[in-house]
Amino acid sequence: MFSTIKGRTSKAVEFVAVNPFTAKAVVRYTNGYEYLYSNVNRAKLLNLMFNPNMSLGFWIQELSNNAVTCKYTDRSERAVKATGVMTYEFVGCTNGSKEPSVFLTKQQRAIAFAA
Repeated sequence: MFSTIKGRTSKAVEFVAVNPFTAKAVVRYTNGYEYLYSNVNRAKLLNLMFNPNMSLGFWIQELSNNAVTCKYTDRSERAVKATGVMTYEFVGCTNGSKEPSVFLTKQQRAIAFAA
């Protein structure tokens, strides 16, 4: 189950939801693009959830710099994720902050727009 990170402001990031059980994070940037990060370090996810002073921008920057895409490799997507390397993939795009992505599940939409 994804938990929404609330009470943080960022000029680049509109929304972050994390799931430490599956080691995943969903990030929506202010341009509307949404990415799913997999194999994220669970300690980093928990640290973001429970440390209200952590900079959201620095946390996202670390994700962006260290993740590899699983779409454009010579191996299958499943094989890339099985290596344990942090990966990202494009999951959707929205036109506004109150407009849910068609690629999010019902559970993710309920969490994302509960506020």
